[in-house]
Amino acid sequence: MLRLPFIITIFFILFSRPANAQEDSIPEIPHDLDAYLDSVQYTEEDYEFDEPVSFFPADTLPVQPRDFDESILKELREDKDFDYSEPPTIGESLWDRFWQWIGQIIGKIFEGAITTNWGRLFLYAGCVIVLVIIVMAVLKVDAFKVLFKGADIASGSGVFHENIHSMNFESLIQEAIGKQDFRNGVRLVFLYSLKLLSDGHHIHWEAGKTNHDYLEELKAAELKPGLGELSFYFDYAWYGGFHVSETQFARVQNIFNDWKGNIQ
Repeated sequence: MLRLPFIITIFFILFSRPANAQEDSIPEIPHDLDAYLDSVQYTEEDYEFDEPVSFFPADTLPVQPRDFDESILKELREDKDFDYSEPPTIGESLWDRFWQWIGQIIGKIFEGAITTNWGRLFLYAGCVIVLVIIVMAVLKVDAFKVLFKGADIASGSGVFHENIHSMNFESLIQEAIGKQDFRNGVRLVFLYSLKLLSDGHHIHWEAGKTNHDYLEELKAAELKPGLGELSFYFDYAWYGGFHVSETQFARVQNIFNDWKGNIQ
């Protein structure tokens, strides 16, 4: 009973092959493939086409040959703007290398200074200080006297601590002129103006007051502009430390002489 299914299966396998199986069989690969390929011959007819194969239209534009103009070529050769040749390099001396090294150090310092907030702050502060020093040097200002206001102490005589009522200003001014000490002459002229105002009861003289205190205290409208000019020249010469020429001192004297005529 077990052999019948097996016999039926064999029967179907043997008799179910198509009739054209021989025709559809896969050809065998030649043992010598190179020899087989060499034996296949192709002729030019195998590559001929009924119509020419073209993917782009033929170029039908007329071609006009052109030649270079020798005169233009000569002109271009002689034009220096088209001369790109470089002169031979010259070896750098030790002096040049030294200054290049200095420049690199300064560049690194500034590069480090401008990349941080504190660095930029110190850089700007340094630039301001250098600018102030240059301006003061050009104007011949004594920086020590300006900062510490010790001009009157350094000169050996006070400014607003002297007893102006006991001073003979006429002789003191003439003595300063004879010594060509016009800076001290400006100081004496201003103190003389304060004495005249104090004698006329326009101000109250008191040791320790400043010239600006006396300007604020003065109420007479006809006297205030003149005293303001004298105060300006006093600050300019005494606290500013500027050099006073003979011409400038003469101008101060003229202002004082015109001004004192208004005191009553």
